[in-house]
Formats: sequence, C-alpha cells, structure tokens
Amino acid sequence: MGRPSEATLTTLLRDELSIPAGEDSRISAVLRRAQQYVTAAIGDQDARVENDVWSDCVVSCAADLYNSRNARFGVLNAGTDGLDAVRISNDPLYSVWPKLRAAGVLTGRQVIA
Repeated sequence: MGRPSEATLTTLLRDELSIPAGEDSRISAVLRRAQQYVTAAIGDQDARVENDVWSDCVVSCAADLYNSRNARFGVLNAGTDGLDAVRISNDPLYSVWPKLRAAGVLTGRQVIA
C-alpha cells in the first residue's frame, strides 16, 4: 500500500501546527521519526490502516515530537496570557493509540499478552 508522500505529510503538519514557512529540516526529521514510530506500532496490521488514518497518526505523532523541543521538563508553556502550561507525554505515540484503536487496530497499550 503506497503511503502519502513526505510533501503531503509536511503540508498536513504545517497546517496542524500553523507553521507557514521555514523549519524544513526540523519538520522533515520529526516526520521521519513519526513514520517509524507509527509503522512499528501498527506492525503486521498495516493493511488494515487506511492512508487517511495513517497520515492522521503520523501528523499527530510528529506534532508531539515537534512540540517536545519547546517543552522543558515535559511542560509546554504557550507563552500567552490566559493559557495554562500543558504537560507533554514522554510517549511519542500517546495521541496515536486512541486513533489506532478507533480504526480497529489493537496495538500498544491495548494488547495484553
């Protein structure tokens, strides 16, 4: 199954994080890592995951990886009045697990041996 291109994922990630231009190498790096994490999490159930769901999972993971750089000690501070600091999970797939479960892929924390 052919997955969406890096250019497509880059556009989706820029839209998700509101990054109009720049940061090309950083975006490329987090997308590569996110694809590796998501692919490993899906494992042999790859055929069950449609491209839209896979892209959504990769972009969610990449967004968390991108934001983790600005999260000192695991806490992201938006630096804007009226917004509270948010804790960033150490698990790069934290936002992906529920999406995969909703798509019918039992993996990660949902699988009990």
